[in-house]
Parts: sequence; structure tokens; C-alpha cells
Amino acid sequence: MAAFFSGLSDVVKGNPQHEAPEPLEGPVVATIVGGTILWFALFLVQLPFYGWFDDRGHTWWLWTCLAGGGLGFIGIWYVRRRDAAITREQAERAAQAARTTDTVAAVDTVDTVEAASGTPETDPLRGHSPASTPSAD
Repeated sequence: MAAFFSGLSDVVKGNPQHEAPEPLEGPVVATIVGGTILWFALFLVQLPFYGWFDDRGHTWWLWTCLAGGGLGFIGIWYVRRRDAAITREQAERAAQAARTTDTVAAVDTVDTVEAASGTPETDPLRGHSPASTPSAD
């Protein structure tokens, strides 16, 4: 038992023994939409029996289903924005990686042309030939 609590103290102190697993990604929007539809369907199915629920003091069942459906709309809004932000970030990273690759390819091309011709090309950033280095005589 002491071993359990000693391991637990490591977790409480912020020193977990195992790394946390990666979060699972799945059809989040579809899951939230399905849950929202289910909550509203349960509300509508129970609505004709309102009198029965009221006589027994169980009207909270109806209002719980309605609240679940209402919160589901907030959840749909939230996960759609989250998915859009994730997609936007991935597109920005891909564009940045493409720009980096294009820049490296352009520098390699300039270096290859200079090496093949024996004369320096114009500096692409400044628009003129690089200054010749003075010789040390």
C-alpha cells in the first residue's frame, strides 16, 4: 500500500511515471451532432407524457433533455470552430514548409549557376552584384 501512495505522490507533485498518451482524434463534429440530435429526440419523445412526469415529480427529465440539446448546439459551434482552426494551422504550416523548401531550392540554384559560370550572379535580395572582396596585397 505504501508503494501505491509513494507513486501517487509523484503524480501529485507533477512527476508522473508515464507520459500521457496522445489525444484521440476522431469524427468530433459528427459525434456532437449525433448527441445533440439524441437529446432533442429524447425531449420530444417524453413531451407527450408531461402530465405523467409532473404527477410523479420527474419533470426534470424533460428539462435535462432540453438542456442537453441546447448545450449540444453550443458544442457544435465550438467543435466546428476548433476543426476550422486546426485545418487553418495545418495549411499555414504546409505553406511555410513549402516557402522554406522553395527558398532552399532557389539558393541551391544560384550557388550552382555561380559555380558553373565562374562569375557571381546578382544578389537576389539586393538586386546587384555582390561587392568584390579587396585583395590583401
